[in-house]
Amino acid sequence: MELQGKIALITGGARGIGLDTARRLHNEGVTVVLVDVDETLAKAEAARMGDRALGLGADVTDQAQLDAAVAEAVRIFGRLDIVMANAGIAPPIETVRTGSRDAFDRVLDVNLHGVIRTVRAVLPELEKTRGYLLIVSSLYAVVNGAISTPYATAKAGVEMFGRSLRVELAGTGVDVGVAYYGFIDTRLVQDALVKPGIDEMRSSFPKFIATPVPVGKAGKATVEGIRRRAARVTAPGWVRATLPLRGLLHYLDGRMVRDDKVRAAITACESSTTR
Repeated sequence: MELQGKIALITGGARGIGLDTARRLHNEGVTVVLVDVDETLAKAEAARMGDRALGLGADVTDQAQLDAAVAEAVRIFGRLDIVMANAGIAPPIETVRTGSRDAFDRVLDVNLHGVIRTVRAVLPELEKTRGYLLIVSSLYAVVNGAISTPYATAKAGVEMFGRSLRVELAGTGVDVGVAYYGFIDTRLVQDALVKPGIDEMRSSFPKFIATPVPVGKAGKATVEGIRRRAARVTAPGWVRATLPLRGLLHYLDGRMVRDDKVRAAITACESSTTR
């Protein structure tokens, strides 16, 4: 895809990977629409970019707000060529047994159903331009999500949603990609890393997996994926190797069941939620 002159809309665009991607696209000559639940921040970040940037407020749990944001972007810029369904929230670090039902359901509402609502809002516009849709999943669609279960559940659902869309939309000219990010140094990850149980869980992973990488690595990989209209976008680079190995990785669940560090992580997070 030639990026110069394209119109891109990014949910969760006012911070983290969404914002880094938006800035990089803008530098390539793309007009960017930052859609975020924090309207003030979205407008401020768009203003920092200057021309060819617009900040809009919308909560991805509200279909009417998303529809209105898409309509406003199209009213101003005439069309959409690229959409990145990126908005998400950090999971509660809890187990299903002792954790909050409301918190579990909210993660699904934002991270899974928010992506679905975004696609419903933008798909008619992308069909007009035969555009590109990138929806954001995670490494957690591949590896075990213990103590981050709602997040992993949502991201696995997002992955299948994107894969299914890729096939269903093949005759429309709309290309669909799924992004798989490992631990990226965003506020979402930073918020999760201070929760009880996380240190113990991270210690059970190899260091190269557990250490967050700079946001720019994800943003750079994402822009290149958009340019290629890629079916899969991964960051850091090693994440790509996990995708064809997912069947084998399921067997690691047995090791996790017996891992003392994993048991300690579960104990720590359950202790913090039952006090």
